[in-house]
Amino acid sequence: MVAAMIKTFTLVKKKPGLSDAEFFDRWMQHTKKWDLADHPYISLNRLIILGPDDPYTGMAENHWPDEASLVHAAGWYEKPEGKAHWADLCTFMDMDNSPTVRVRGEAEVSESKGIEVLLPLAKR
Repeated sequence: MVAAMIKTFTLVKKKPGLSDAEFFDRWMQHTKKWDLADHPYISLNRLIILGPDDPYTGMAENHWPDEASLVHAAGWYEKPEGKAHWADLCTFMDMDNSPTVRVRGEAEVSESKGIEVLLPLAKR
């Protein structure tokens, strides 16, 4: 059985004192320098800035190849190199108020294609 790709979304809040443009630039630079090197198995790092009146500054979409990669990344932040990565994130992002959620099911619905299930609903 082939392992299914996993998608996560992180709703991010910026640290006070940063403009949205400063935050976005810092976030992009962090992702390029740290995430691409430290998590090369992630096939997508999509960074999105949300509207000015939204409760979160932005949203990150990440695509993981499998459950093992996601679990490995979570534990990796407890290691010295992971702690340095986390410390850099904390310089511009409010990590305590930036939750990550996991996609359990996904579909695209349109007149032209009808219902296209992209990811069958995962059982809890």
